[in-house]
Amino acid sequence: MKPWLRYLLLTFWLGATVYFNTVAAELYRYKNEDSVTVLDSYVPARYVKNGYAILSLGGRVLEVVPRALSDREIRERDRSLAAEESIASAKREREIADENLMRLYGAPIDVIRARDAKISSIASLIETQEGAIKRLQFQKRQQESALADIERAGGVIGKDRLARISSLENRIAQVESEIANKEDEKGTLSIAYAEDLKRVKKMYQR
Repeated sequence: MKPWLRYLLLTFWLGATVYFNTVAAELYRYKNEDSVTVLDSYVPARYVKNGYAILSLGGRVLEVVPRALSDREIRERDRSLAAEESIASAKREREIADENLMRLYGAPIDVIRARDAKISSIASLIETQEGAIKRLQFQKRQQESALADIERAGGVIGKDRLARISSLENRIAQVESEIANKEDEKGTLSIAYAEDLKRVKKMYQR
């Protein structure tokens, strides 16, 4: 036999020996349709979904492959994972918010000062708008008084005069709506700053 052929056969034989020894070194343990535990050199495809264990020839468990989840179990697992992700996401958001608060406020008193300054600014705007309403109402009364004089004198009231009164009424309603919005904003800010103050106090007590 030629040397190169002998070398090729030897290499093949060694490879085959390693392969078959490796295959033979493992057993598979699974249960059949009668719930009987079976040890074999392979797992039939129909039993794979039920899970199985890979054992050494000495009986030591090398790996356990769990059974496939049912549709219900998959849904429950997905719900559980979604809930965990939601909790983790909320925690991350809270940590980011706390970091921002620490950058904004050096101490709890800074939260109080910021709150008071903001609410004072809004209160000042409301006061200005309330003054504007008083002026608009005064102008409206003047227009209405002028119309009453015209009527008493038997004159004809022009559409332009009626339009001016209507315009004043609309403007008054608009400013009143703006004041209501500012009052709501004050309430919202008070709640937000109360939460910030609570968090900042807690962080500085750590």
